[in-house]
Amino acid sequence: MANNLLTISQITNEGLMVLENDLCFADHVNRQYADQFALSGAKIGYTVNVRKPPRYVGTTGPALNIEDTNETYIPVTLTTQFHVDVQFTTADLATSVDMFKERIINPAVAAVANKIDRDGAVFAYQNIPNAVGVPGTPPASFLSFTLAGAVLDAESAPRDGYRVVILDSFSMAYAQDAVKGLFNPQAVISEQVEKGLVAKNFAGADWYMDQNVVSYTVGAGGGSPALSNNTSGAWLSAGWAAAGYMETSGWTASANPRVTVGDIITVTGVFSANPQNRGAYGSNRLRQFVVIPPVGAQTSGTYNTATGVYSSTAGGALSIYVKNVGVYGGQFQNITAQPSSSAAIQVWGSTPTSFPVAGLVSPQSVFMHRDCLALAFADLDLPGGVDMAARAVDEEAGINFRVVRQYTINNDALPTRFDVLYGWAGLYPELGVRIAG
Repeated sequence: MANNLLTISQITNEGLMVLENDLCFADHVNRQYADQFALSGAKIGYTVNVRKPPRYVGTTGPALNIEDTNETYIPVTLTTQFHVDVQFTTADLATSVDMFKERIINPAVAAVANKIDRDGAVFAYQNIPNAVGVPGTPPASFLSFTLAGAVLDAESAPRDGYRVVILDSFSMAYAQDAVKGLFNPQAVISEQVEKGLVAKNFAGADWYMDQNVVSYTVGAGGGSPALSNNTSGAWLSAGWAAAGYMETSGWTASANPRVTVGDIITVTGVFSANPQNRGAYGSNRLRQFVVIPPVGAQTSGTYNTATGVYSSTAGGALSIYVKNVGVYGGQFQNITAQPSSSAAIQVWGSTPTSFPVAGLVSPQSVFMHRDCLALAFADLDLPGGVDMAARAVDEEAGINFRVVRQYTINNDALPTRFDVLYGWAGLYPELGVRIAG
C-alpha cells in the first residue's frame, strides 16, 4: 500500500539505518567522544582535545618521591563535511517507504558511508606507525597476524574483545588459505548488521573484509640515509609530543623524491619500550615511526602537498615529519635509549643496502584495538526557510545525519541533500598494526 505521508523524518531515519549498516572500518573505532561535538551549527575545523591518562614511573624503597601528573591531549578536529545531493518529485513521495529507500536513499547514503569508511582507512595507514610483513608481499603466513597481535600485547593493548583485523579482499584470500582448516567463517548472522564479518573471535580478534583498505606506494629512497642529529623534535629525553621532525642526511646527492606519507622509518639502535615497564620488548624490536605531512617549516628538503612526497636537497639532506616521537626517559618513555647522532635509518620495505623497486604498491590492512583511532560526528545546523529539515542521531553509534529538502515550483521537484560532518583522529596509534600486502 502506498504511503502518501512519507515525511522527512522517515527519510532521515531510513538514511541513518543504511549509513550504520554500510560502515565496516569506521564501525570498529572509538566513538565515545561524539557527544562532545553534539552542538547545533558545528563547522569544519571545530576541535575538541581528548584527554589521555597520565603515566607514572614509581619509586623503589621507603622514601617519598612525588611525581608530576602530566596529562596529554589528542585533538579531534571536524575536518570533513560530505554530502550527496539528489532530487525527486512529489510523485516519488507517494511511493512506499521500502521503494523509496531502495530507489533513492540506499544509493545516496551508501556513497556517504563509503566516503567515511575510506577516509578512515587512509587515516589509518598514514597515522599508525607499527607494521609487520613486507610491502608488496601478500600475508600468506598466519605468522603475520600473530606477530601483529604480539605487538599489540607489547604495547599494552587490552585483550577485552575490542580487537579487530580488517583486510582487503586479496589479503583476506591469502589469510584464509594460510589457515584453511582452522579459519571457521561465521554463518550469516544478520549480514546487514555485521557487514563484512568473516570470523568471530579468531586468534583474539574479529575478522572483517573491507574493500576500502588502502594501497599506498612506497617511497623511492636512495643512498645511505642516517640521522644528521639526535636532538631534533623527533627525540625527547622526557615529556611527550605527538609528532616531530627527524633530521636526516646521506640520501643520494640529488634533489629527488625520497619518502612518502605513510612510509615507516626505523633507526639503528632505537628499540621499542613497553609503556608500563619501559623495557625493550620482543628480541629488541626497532621502534617504528610513520611519515606524516609536515607542520611548520622544514630545515632541509621539500614536501609536495599534492602527492604527499618528500624530496631531499641536492646534497642529500631531508627533514621528515614523523608520528610517534621517540621518548627515551620519563613517564612517557617509549624507546630504550637516545639514538646516536649519525645512526643509520631504514625505510620499511627496503634492506640495509637497497630500496624498494620504484612504484612498489602495498595494501595496508590493519590489526587494531578499538581505541587506536577515534571518529567523531557533529550536528549540522538545521536551516530555516526550507520545505523540511531534520536530523537523525544514533547515540550509541555516535552518528549524526542531516537531511534537508526544498521545493522547486518550476519543475514540481524537491532537491534533497544528505549531510554528515565528521573527523578522524589517532587516539592511541600505537594500538594498531599495519599488515603489508
